[in-house]
Amino acid sequence: MVFSFFKNLLGGSGREDSQDGPVPAPVAEPKAKPVAMPAADDADEGTGATTADIEEFVRYVVCALVDNPGNISLETVEKGRNTTINIRCSKPDTGKIIGRSGKTISAIRALAAGAAGKAGKKVAVEVLD
Repeated sequence: MVFSFFKNLLGGSGREDSQDGPVPAPVAEPKAKPVAMPAADDADEGTGATTADIEEFVRYVVCALVDNPGNISLETVEKGRNTTINIRCSKPDTGKIIGRSGKTISAIRALAAGAAGKAGKKVAVEVLD
């Protein structure tokens, strides 16, 4: 479940045709010429996760970390292409979200920023007292 959640959030596509039989040997394909990648401004804006998807992901992870998930509140502030997700929780739960040396919040920020980057947005995640 979690794997498919990340796959959908980051825009990955899975194999839909699962087969129980033997897998055929790969066929060698001719080498293709390198293709220039489009600039970031030319990318399709419809790909990647929406702000609501990213906020829901942050809520899911934070609620799994804390002792009192009912005390969690998220506020999303959008300014153009920049979005800030503010997390408010009780004082003991703040330490669990931040983690040792800030590693947990750093990982949450990295995943949120990666998902938002595919949509051409910038997302910041902040923990408020």
